[in-house]
Amino acid sequence: MRDQPRARGLRPFLIAAAALAACSALAAAPECRAGEAQRADVLKADYLLTLLKFVDWPPPVAADTLNACFLGNSGVYDEFSARAPDKRVGARRVVARRLAPGEPVASCQVLYIDAEQLAAVSELVYSRPTALLTVSDAPDFLRNGGIIALSEKDARLRLRISADNARLANVHISSSLMRLEQLAAAKAES
Repeated sequence: MRDQPRARGLRPFLIAAAALAACSALAAAPECRAGEAQRADVLKADYLLTLLKFVDWPPPVAADTLNACFLGNSGVYDEFSARAPDKRVGARRVVARRLAPGEPVASCQVLYIDAEQLAAVSELVYSRPTALLTVSDAPDFLRNGGIIALSEKDARLRLRISADNARLANVHISSSLMRLEQLAAAKAES
């Protein structure tokens, strides 16, 4: 029952997917070619903001803010931080922080790792810090300990989730989001 209100929050995923599909159908249009990288960053930032509504962290996590930290890819950080100031997840204000490689992640509840930065923090991902939701666009991210992987395939942004890695990190992903990911994966295979 607790997942029913969250199901309404899936609408941004569907809108973002439709927008990306429309642009891919018009790929010859200059505005689509010129802004594909920026659009991908916008979609990743929007997905990430929406995903936060479907995640629960254990009680010791601060109740007033939700710290989303970023390593690499300034485009995703820039788009996320532009949207975050007016966003809330429950009663928590969303705060975006850019981290330097090697900077501690202790105050972060979310860590977005650009594919190019993954090698620099792979030990962190493998160790699965408690109460840290890890998200990346790196290939094999889930196999290497990550929780949520975003990937582009056929001009679409895809979401993959490792429930096992989330459980090991003590992060709860709602069943609504898990079902959506499973349905999308089944559709992609057919």
